[in-house]
Amino acid sequence: MKRTINFFRNDLLFSISLLLAIIAVTLGRFSVQDINFKVIATLGGLMLVISGLDSTGILSYFGQILVKKSLTFRQLIRYIVLLSFFSSMFLTNDVAILTLLPIYLRMTKVIANRQSVLLGSVYIIIAANLGSSFFPFGNPQNLFLYSYYNIPLLEFFYLTGLLAVLSLVLLMVSIQFIPKGPS
Repeated sequence: MKRTINFFRNDLLFSISLLLAIIAVTLGRFSVQDINFKVIATLGGLMLVISGLDSTGILSYFGQILVKKSLTFRQLIRYIVLLSFFSSMFLTNDVAILTLLPIYLRMTKVIANRQSVLLGSVYIIIAANLGSSFFPFGNPQNLFLYSYYNIPLLEFFYLTGLLAVLSLVLLMVSIQFIPKGPS
């Protein structure tokens, strides 16, 4: 019992989230049909695959390659942000984030400045969401817009291409403000 209490005390974010979820379920209109079990199962399976790859050392191997190629922390962030941006175009933003964030966090365990590490995590998430906007299948919103409004494919690529290029330029410029620091 004491371990359980300590767990909830130590993980304040989880405790508050659980409390809010209980309140929402109790006070809100909730139905089991509202839960998309297919999405939950798919994401659970994806996390199992990522965990399996992690336990084989493949993720660490790729992380070491990135660290060796990076001369500075800023360059490491740039590489992983580019990887996040372009991989999310083909893998969707969720898959890119769930794949790259564990690699990044494993690589940056030794960095004392946790604020810089957190900033890199935010960049990975932003890059994945911006990169996924290019293709219709990159994220669900694009798929909806593409199919619902019957946008011709070339017009869709023109519009999203402008957004993707501008987003990438802004990401790369803003990364210049991250301290170089050792990688």
